[in-house]
Amino acid sequence: MRIALDAMGSDRAPAPEVEGAVLASKRPGREIILVGDEAALNEALAAYPKRGAVSVAHAPEVITMHDSPVMAVRQKKQASLLVAQRLVKQGEADAIISAGNTGAVMVGARTILGPIKGVGRSALSQRLPTLYEPVMVLDLGANVDCSARHLCDFAEMGLVYSKHAYGVENPRVGLLNIGEEQLKGNELAKAVHRSLSNAGHINFIGNVEPKALYEGVADVVVCDGFVGNVVLKTSEAVASLMTQLVRRELKSTWTSTLGAFLSRGAFKRLKRTIDPNEHPGGLLLGVNGIVVILHGSSTAQGIANSVDGACRAAESAITERIREGIAELRSAEARINGNGLQPGGGI
Repeated sequence: MRIALDAMGSDRAPAPEVEGAVLASKRPGREIILVGDEAALNEALAAYPKRGAVSVAHAPEVITMHDSPVMAVRQKKQASLLVAQRLVKQGEADAIISAGNTGAVMVGARTILGPIKGVGRSALSQRLPTLYEPVMVLDLGANVDCSARHLCDFAEMGLVYSKHAYGVENPRVGLLNIGEEQLKGNELAKAVHRSLSNAGHINFIGNVEPKALYEGVADVVVCDGFVGNVVLKTSEAVASLMTQLVRRELKSTWTSTLGAFLSRGAFKRLKRTIDPNEHPGGLLLGVNGIVVILHGSSTAQGIANSVDGACRAAESAITERIREGIAELRSAEARINGNGLQPGGGI
């Protein structure tokens, strides 16, 4: 698998990208194309003589976190992000990864790679930890305002991703809501509930409250991007808070410090569970190509893990699978309308 990595995107670029590319290149079947300033990248690579297949593609411009996504995509044609996306478009790479300006990544993907036929909105997805297996949540911020049909598309795309990339048989799909009852939530939530309930090929389990989400009752949970982004950032903030509180308490007495020493293995496992850098990043679903979006603060380990995630998605032919899934969803819509049922503005 050949992965195009936007090497100028993160907060500390290109250091994490270069080190992460080197780490990922040592794993079998990985070829990394670092996209960015050629001189700077070659200089950084010189510090890692022991590496796998890592090459450099020159891109003289950079889209910063402060740039307007739309204007940057229009004006900075040779930016590292856009050059990397064109490598995917041209078939020279199987996926693109960026820890840069999220808005620009999404605008560029829609412009250069284009949307999958039948998908009205792309969605940012990520697996979040639960008491049991991780849950796929989408949308996590690509769309602030959504229609019922958009949310039904998200359900289909999340189902396909969970099933084919992670091997979840017949994924349980839930709708994030303020209560479990069918009539809970606003009109949008009620419309989505009716639509997904009528889509026989989707294993829809109904509304899912935030508490239940973390208890692992569903494999895929859908929501609009505003709600999803709040959930994601709140989850990260709570994880950080709990980590700091535990550290403070463990240093409060000599007995608790001793207990911390004896439990260090458990704390390391907990860190791996809640640390975003231990997971493969967010996949932008609904565009014609594999696009992985990372935090600007991502570490080298986070970059390397995102390469694994990108390869998993590419090897699972997720784009093609989503194209087939959306076609099935549209067929379900036609059956519902033909039977005189009310899809509630959804599928």
